[in-house]
Amino acid sequence: MGLYTLKFPYRKILEPLAKKMKDVNPDILSYAALPVALFTGICIYLSPEKNSFLLLVIILTFLRMTLNTIDGVIAIEQKRTGLAGEIVNALPDRYSDIFVMLGIAFSSYCRIYIGAIAAICVLLVSYTGMLGKAIGVNWQHHGPLGKVERLILIMGVAFLQFIFTLKGYKNFSIFSFNTSIFELLMIYFILSSQMTVFNRLKGMLKEIKENINVK
Repeated sequence: MGLYTLKFPYRKILEPLAKKMKDVNPDILSYAALPVALFTGICIYLSPEKNSFLLLVIILTFLRMTLNTIDGVIAIEQKRTGLAGEIVNALPDRYSDIFVMLGIAFSSYCRIYIGAIAAICVLLVSYTGMLGKAIGVNWQHHGPLGKVERLILIMGVAFLQFIFTLKGYKNFSIFSFNTSIFELLMIYFILSSQMTVFNRLKGMLKEIKENINVK
């Protein structure tokens, strides 16, 4: 499950706030994460010219994580955990992923083809997770590259990239390959996505086999 398990203690932290927001429609918070993610992508795109935008990326990504967590807490409080809620919980998240990934892909920190491949791989990870639900088993959260891991890595890399730019380094060379920390992150996303898809497929097949044995 990786860092996904951190979501549950964070939910506990947010429970008092969720109780105060008991009259708020959780769907509004799910949709509110969309403009936050869009602005995050724009900040990443603009950050090579003004590195202070990288600090905004960290704040906005944390805000998105909070919105994506507290909407579920409020939905449970209001007993609004039906199928319609699952659609709202999943679909805006995919758009949010696209906004952020394209912000990286089109920035001068990253070669666009590497960023585009990474974006496709991230969407494939999300698709494989939801596929479990579609075929009648549990939603798959196996890592190493779930949403929580992705967002924490983006915040960490944004901070490192900020520190590097303060020292005058936007890019650096590895074996004559000119790259950046953000581009290395995209390469990591591409590679770890394949392992994540494999682990999620393995989890689905295991549940299918267990269900067959039970029957």
